[in-house]
Amino acid sequence: MHFFIKKIEKIIRSQGLIVAGERCVVAVSGGPDSMALLHALAQLASGLDLFLVVAHVDHGLRPEEAEAEARLVQEAAQTLGLVCECARVEVAACAREQGLSREHAARDLRYGFLQEVAARHRATKIAVAHTADDQAEEILLRLVRGTGRAGLAGMARLRDGLVVRPFLGIAKEEILHYLAEKNIPYCLDSSNRQRIYLRNRIRLDLLPYLQEHFNPNIGNSLRETAAILGGEEELLAQMAAQAFAQVVKETQGEPARLCLQRADFLCQPLAIQRRILEAACWRMGCRPTFKQIAQLLALAETGAEGAGLHLAQGLRVVKAEGQVCFCYPQGRRAARGNLLDTGMEEVSFARELPCPGEYWLEPAGVMISLRLLEALPEGWQAQAPEILYCDAGKVSFPLTVRSFRAGDRFWPLGAPGRKKVGDFFTDQKIPAAQRKRIPLLLDQEGLVAILGLRPDQRAAIGPETGMILAVSLHPLATGENGFTGKAGHGK
Repeated sequence: MHFFIKKIEKIIRSQGLIVAGERCVVAVSGGPDSMALLHALAQLASGLDLFLVVAHVDHGLRPEEAEAEARLVQEAAQTLGLVCECARVEVAACAREQGLSREHAARDLRYGFLQEVAARHRATKIAVAHTADDQAEEILLRLVRGTGRAGLAGMARLRDGLVVRPFLGIAKEEILHYLAEKNIPYCLDSSNRQRIYLRNRIRLDLLPYLQEHFNPNIGNSLRETAAILGGEEELLAQMAAQAFAQVVKETQGEPARLCLQRADFLCQPLAIQRRILEAACWRMGCRPTFKQIAQLLALAETGAEGAGLHLAQGLRVVKAEGQVCFCYPQGRRAARGNLLDTGMEEVSFARELPCPGEYWLEPAGVMISLRLLEALPEGWQAQAPEILYCDAGKVSFPLTVRSFRAGDRFWPLGAPGRKKVGDFFTDQKIPAAQRKRIPLLLDQEGLVAILGLRPDQRAAIGPETGMILAVSLHPLATGENGFTGKAGHGK
């Protein structure tokens, strides 16, 4: 057995890329790397107990070369006694329709076909011929475009348990030497010399320049760095997954909702915080940019209660009640509007309360209880604001309970003077999306109390107070009726 084949066998066995008995699709373009991979795996198939299927894709971009490439691949597969499946995909049309680069569209269509072939033949692996040179190019490409640690780790030998790259540690020079020694024919893709593609400019211009002027072994340096980062990336990914499970709560249904527990989230290291936010966006079907991750970090750390961000396709991220919540309040579509709308319906209500008693206020999801007392109960001050005590002599029935309106003003008990209710809500860190669900109690003279929060100064208990009006709220379920923890519990 040729030493090159022995080297590939050692890589496959030591890395567990393909195990005995597996079926494997070999992606063969007809170029030197893929032809070497095809012949190497064909020689190892018997010893590794592999079932191989050859797959070839014509991208519809080079009609003058595609026919020769397909013929070469089919002839090689026939000589090796292997099944060969070929397909033509329309890259240009796909790129135009989906707004992708041709490189991106070609990759998507190519892997789509390879997966179809794998499914038809019950294959569990797809072998591709990326080399050590491709790895160096890929790392520089990602660095130029902008990426994180995972991107700088480069391509993996085994991706998603499906795609294997046995040549990832093999230099192209060594592959060409093997092909020449064994007299194995191959085709050259003319598009690899076209500088309209960024990858080609990196291969033809940037890497040679770096080798000549900075580091003759730049390729090795890039691959070594990628290997180090790859190991660290694996560890960080495990840590981030554990942290995500601890700080994130997800709810199913429509609309789907994902919430980070802010206190637990902020206890994590910054690197893990970034990964949690990125994973949260991915879970919600959004691909975040670096700038958006930075904005989300700022929202979680220093953003005001009720503040929010609007991401792609109507995804809202809102900070409220100790959480940072992701949801699509209007479904997944391009939508503008109040970024603080966390998916709760807008409410507006008004009801007359003719006398003491209990009144069900359905829009707000609460029961309001009005009781007349002759004396204050023991420990009454500790019961506020769950129960608000007012001087009944300063309040006149019928009362009205209604939702908040712009321009409402009152004199908060204990405050130096009057202020807008909206400003009071801001001081109490009540999210804007929830303010209209908090009932306001009024008589003919104006506001008597913001229920669950604060009475008006004019209704305060004093030395002259005789009869007392006790006003209390009984939410259906705290956290499900649109009240904040402050409104529901007075904390």
